[in-house]
Amino acid sequence: MSVQLKTRNLLLPFISCLLPLLVSCQSGLDEAPSQEGECTVNFLVTNYRQISFDDLSSASTRSPASTIPTDHPSTLRHLLIAVFDAETNQQVCSPIQHDQSDYEESDKWEAYRQFSITLPYGHYRVLILGFNGDKTCHITSPEQVTWSADYVPNTFLYCEELTLDKNATLDRKITLRHVVAAFRLRAEDAIPAELKKMRFISSAGGTVLDATTGYAKQNTGRISNIEISSDKVGEKEMDFTVYLFLPEEEITANYTVQALGENDNPLYSKHFMNVPLRINVMTAWQGAMFENTGDDDDTVYPFGINLYWDTAWADTIRLTP
Repeated sequence: MSVQLKTRNLLLPFISCLLPLLVSCQSGLDEAPSQEGECTVNFLVTNYRQISFDDLSSASTRSPASTIPTDHPSTLRHLLIAVFDAETNQQVCSPIQHDQSDYEESDKWEAYRQFSITLPYGHYRVLILGFNGDKTCHITSPEQVTWSADYVPNTFLYCEELTLDKNATLDRKITLRHVVAAFRLRAEDAIPAELKKMRFISSAGGTVLDATTGYAKQNTGRISNIEISSDKVGEKEMDFTVYLFLPEEEITANYTVQALGENDNPLYSKHFMNVPLRINVMTAWQGAMFENTGDDDDTVYPFGINLYWDTAWADTIRLTP
């Protein structure tokens, strides 16, 4: 019994010494600065209005885009923002899309091009898209951006990593960059009554955008269909334009263009070999499309290349027979 008492008595001085240390450690933990917090970031898209490829065709040939009147540019029909954790690529909030049709009054343009998002401190990847068309955009990850029905719209992109902390810049001006190449065929002859669809088949390029690079994720080619309404019958000088994401800045591809009737019955076709395609550039050809030449299926274009439209964001390569 006396031994037990002695052991307890010997421990008491050690416990008395430890108590101040434990209290001191706890006090230090309580006083440590917190790394948690959140902030609201404002993203303002500066170039939500663009001179579209369609606008280029309506201006005089070889005239620089800077001569187009300032009221001529088109507003991108959709702006979308998605935010991901930079380490895991997991979305941290649902994408937010602004549609031009909801902001048509002039006093709403500022709201259309601005996004405000509140996020906890952390490291993020921010993706902002500007695009046209009526198809739905699907974002599985920053490396996997698609549109419904394998559609590729005229697309502009911003994708950057962003660290948010107490020192972060909260008002950010965003400039979108063009990430598609375009191929346009202008049919000089009249649209025939039996025409129901134009089909463009490319041997390269793709429909899936890797937003981290701005390039196509896969170089599989694309089949693009353009429906022809009955009110277009008899129209001449009609433009057909399709877009592609490219696996690199510049490639060559083969194109087959088919004019189809009922039940996709082929009526006319043309083949374009080694067509130069470049991001932010349109490759264009014009001529008689709806006629049989006898060797139609073996016709190879181009016979020559003429480069014009030397502008800041959109050039055109014209294929001339």
